[in-house]
Amino acid sequence: MNLECLNDIITSNLAIHIDLTDLNSWDLNTGLTSFSLTKWSGAVTDNINLIDFGLTAFDNGRTDIMWSGITLTPQDNLFSMYRVGYNNVSNPTTGETSGVTVTTEFLPITGITSGSSGNYFDLNGGYLQGFFKLEDFNYELLPARYNEGITIETIMYLYPDSQGIFYMMGARAEDKYNPYFSGETTTGSTISGVITSYNNFLDALEPYEAVRPAFTSPESNMYETKYSEAPPLDNIKNNAIAFELTQDNKLAYKYVNNDGVVVTNTSPTAIYPTTGWTIIAMVFTPDEVLDPELLDCADQRLGKLIFYVNGRAVWTIKKFPEFYFHGFANEKEKQLGVPYSISWGGGSFGLAESWHYDYQTYILYGGQDTAYINSNFFVEADPIPTDCYTPPTGTTGTTGGTYLAGLSLSADSTTFKYADICDPDTLLPITVMRIEYTGGTGTTYFVKFNQPISVLSNRDYVAELSVYVDGIFDSAADNKISILAYSDDVDIDVVSDIEYVFPVTTAYFQTLMADGLHPFPDGQEYEWVVDGIMYYGVSGLQVTSENALIVGYGQTPESVLNYYSSGDNTWLPVKNVFRTPDNTGQNFVTIGILIESSAELLTSGTMFIKDFTYTAADILVQDERKFDLTIEQNFDSSFIGGIQKLRVYDRAFTSPEILHNALIEVESDPNKNILISKGGRIIYR
Repeated sequence: MNLECLNDIITSNLAIHIDLTDLNSWDLNTGLTSFSLTKWSGAVTDNINLIDFGLTAFDNGRTDIMWSGITLTPQDNLFSMYRVGYNNVSNPTTGETSGVTVTTEFLPITGITSGSSGNYFDLNGGYLQGFFKLEDFNYELLPARYNEGITIETIMYLYPDSQGIFYMMGARAEDKYNPYFSGETTTGSTISGVITSYNNFLDALEPYEAVRPAFTSPESNMYETKYSEAPPLDNIKNNAIAFELTQDNKLAYKYVNNDGVVVTNTSPTAIYPTTGWTIIAMVFTPDEVLDPELLDCADQRLGKLIFYVNGRAVWTIKKFPEFYFHGFANEKEKQLGVPYSISWGGGSFGLAESWHYDYQTYILYGGQDTAYINSNFFVEADPIPTDCYTPPTGTTGTTGGTYLAGLSLSADSTTFKYADICDPDTLLPITVMRIEYTGGTGTTYFVKFNQPISVLSNRDYVAELSVYVDGIFDSAADNKISILAYSDDVDIDVVSDIEYVFPVTTAYFQTLMADGLHPFPDGQEYEWVVDGIMYYGVSGLQVTSENALIVGYGQTPESVLNYYSSGDNTWLPVKNVFRTPDNTGQNFVTIGILIESSAELLTSGTMFIKDFTYTAADILVQDERKFDLTIEQNFDSSFIGGIQKLRVYDRAFTSPEILHNALIEVESDPNKNILISKGGRIIYR
């Protein structure tokens, strides 16, 4: 390259070029987001829908919605950097149903638009961050390994107290989902919990077959499935490097080596000048250039790392281990934007601000008084009637909202009691919801919880209650009590159900076969389970309190998705496990108790409800095990001073090339007063 004929900065191999003085890089209308003016010659992008982006982007303030995503297109081929922040989370209480409230706080940056040397960002704790590659996606704006070395140039404004990391590259944090958090993933013989858009659970577990320590029977499988996870440190070994200015104005570097040890070193002398605009460049030159086809699998090389200040080499480290970057040992959607990251003007706070989903049980009715019941529950017709069903006169059918007379709701604290734990002879009252039939034209009633509940996709919601029926149903009719969840916006998928059915008849038994419940070979008897004891009897007989839960022959309640309870004068479970369509984010669902009969209910008959709740992994919490890990301990430092230009080349510059770019900067903006040293002389050109 003939530098004598080149009147601008070197553009060959210029992969990232951010210049805050150029409106195409920062147009003042994009917040503090900046864009590269050039793209890497080998850049590849595609139409990519990153539905799971918020799982990791929530942690550095890129989004305030953890279940949100972003879409990339082939035109998104310019590297971009965003202001780093963190989210403050306020979870709902068990009595609230509106969902998580989030506010984003951004680390302090001031955009300076006045002055003789153009725009720049003044930093006092804040910095920019962006990712240049996505593991296993067709998206790469900068190579992860540099066959011909790498050159990093940045123009900064130094104050007398300037210090901190001004450039970091590689993993901005450890793997958030390793080790897994129990609120997101439950492991055992099976795995369950929150899933990603690729149907993976939020963990980094790999299944393997292990020999069982003992056999329960000769027929037992000698192997069992267990799960292992890589130590968090493994993902950041040789995967993060940072450059900084120390408190005493010396240059320094730090990186995580192949053993997981953080290696640091500081220049022998301070840089000069200590105030004003300064050009700092780092160049790594490998000792050998490899065949490009062998680069990905080649051993780590050694090379030479040189620091330049204002065009002059001030510090050279020989036999420096090559730094390059890699993805994490986890599915691709759970590491978006974490490896292959660049921080400019700071390092990274690691997982200090990371959030995880956790379970919470929301109490819809748990013994509150009549005033609460009247404020929070409403009786109307079946909100999703069948095709053959005509809503009673005076109701609004599917839209709901019109009161349906016939049921009286109140709190009852005199009917039921329980023994005091400390004094079993003392009986204490239990407050329950009393539902009494007062007469009317309806045979189907929906006792609706008034407030729609916020639900998130990609997880199950478990709604359940206990019901006690006392003479409200005609035994000659078909009667059922169930929990119903519905939405005006999305379909609800019922994963499993426990319904109350009364009475159990031969015809009803036949309908159970569609749910996978099968009779004895003669087709006349079923098994009933009460407190782990199995009973059986002739079909058609009414199931009483002694025979509470009905399942198919040879099965237990735990082995089937749907089973049924029946009987008078006993507390029986009603349950509905539901989910909204995957990858739809937040929706609002109405939930309530559906009471159905083929005949009019019996006047003065009653039923009682207690412990009406729903549970799901939809609040956000922090995992204390992930606080103060290696990245946070060693790289959580931001630069005090100004940043204006950043250039990253995918090859190592020679000293004349570094000097050339420095001279061009001085020539294009004399107001910066940058002193360039060449051959022992100070040049103001």
